[in-house]
Amino acid sequence: SRWPVDSGRVGVVGGSHGGFLTGHLLGQHPDRFKAGVMRNPVCNIALMVGMTDITDWCYVEVLGSEAGMKRGGAVPTPEDLAAMWAASPIAHVSKVKAPMTIMLGAKDRRVPPPDGLAYASALRAAGVPVRVLVFPEDTHALDRPQTEYEQWVNVTAVMKEHLAA
Repeated sequence: SRWPVDSGRVGVVGGSHGGFLTGHLLGQHPDRFKAGVMRNPVCNIALMVGMTDITDWCYVEVLGSEAGMKRGGAVPTPEDLAAMWAASPIAHVSKVKAPMTIMLGAKDRRVPPPDGLAYASALRAAGVPVRVLVFPEDTHALDRPQTEYEQWVNVTAVMKEHLAA
């Protein structure tokens, strides 16, 4: 292979849309990753669309730029909600195997905490080890100095625990 990788020591970390991608990777490729960390992740677009300050993003992510911009802000139809759910990591949660840490800003209006909390509940129900860290004074960015420190210390600890040689 071009880049030698120890397949038993691969983890994934992502925030916001990167958390969305992390959820998809862990659900669609459950045997490739040994640990995951999601920071304010988009887990269920169908849930998020009713709570977020960026409803247009929900439509664009699922329907594409042109159709999504036309629909953005509208009340979602049952078909919209089904498409949003199918395009979300929650659709693959039953296949996740890797331990997961989810970090949430309690004051996040972009990806409100119930989205990540519902995903954590689904992981627990599937028997996947999950840890949730909620930062009570943070919004979507998780960028308060103490939070920056705590989240990256925790990311390091998770990866060290699950990816150690």
